[in-house]
Amino acid sequence: MHFKDKTKMALTGYGFILPTFVFLIWFMYYPVYQALSGAFTDWDGFNAPHFIGLDNFTRMMTDEVLGQSTINALIWVAFSIVLAVLPPFVVSELIFNVKKARLQYVYRTLFVIPIVIPGIVTILLWRFLYQGDGAINQLLGMVGLDSWQQLWLGNPHIALYSIMLMGFPWVSAFNMLIFYSGLQGIPKEVIEAAKLDGATGWKRVLRLDIPLSLPQFRLIVILTLVGSLQNIIPPLVMTNGGPGYSTYVPILHMYNVSTVNGEFGYGMSIALIMFVVILAFTILNMRLVKSDT
Repeated sequence: MHFKDKTKMALTGYGFILPTFVFLIWFMYYPVYQALSGAFTDWDGFNAPHFIGLDNFTRMMTDEVLGQSTINALIWVAFSIVLAVLPPFVVSELIFNVKKARLQYVYRTLFVIPIVIPGIVTILLWRFLYQGDGAINQLLGMVGLDSWQQLWLGNPHIALYSIMLMGFPWVSAFNMLIFYSGLQGIPKEVIEAAKLDGATGWKRVLRLDIPLSLPQFRLIVILTLVGSLQNIIPPLVMTNGGPGYSTYVPILHMYNVSTVNGEFGYGMSIALIMFVVILAFTILNMRLVKSDT
């Protein structure tokens, strides 16, 4: 093949992938550049940005709302990790120990089917369940537990936990499949050897399955950390950060100061800090996954 023909084929290939790079740069990297440059300005979204140096970051150090939202985010991350790890792992163990392969397939399918339901539908459903006259309070009244009835989203002491605990039984199909694939990767010879040594039932889970599933645990923990820090939809739709600031999180604060208060420069400074934190977790995730391959 002549050099001219090779060049023509290469240019054709680059021409096909060029739109991908254009959209990637415009929708992914350009917003990062805007946030990086705008974080050091005072900008209302309309007039020309005014450079103010590190003033936005200095303001962040004394922003009480941001401080409260950070505490809420840390609580949210802790709860999210527990719910992202324990229920899916238990379910994956139960499915993995079903003897018939066809039944394993059926159970996996039943847990995966809810993925097709849009997340916003689930959030709106749980907002309805949490209402004062919603299904949860009605059910508590039916079983004689009237004293347990609450304004689940109206009580500042429990509103954050109510949002975090929605989605019962908290079995993420994605996480469950990750754990299940990890269990399937354990050699049968190792499992048989463990049985001969008396490691059966929960003894096998503690001594064999969990240690050999540590790469899956680390992956899910990192992904949950990153996802929780970016999770704006539940508090925005269910409470808009209220009552008070009891369900406020940093990303919601960034959204409100930008779109409601018109302080886009300050909002970008919050976004920049969040970007650095999420980037750090992403790099950590990549290194952990690479170390396990």
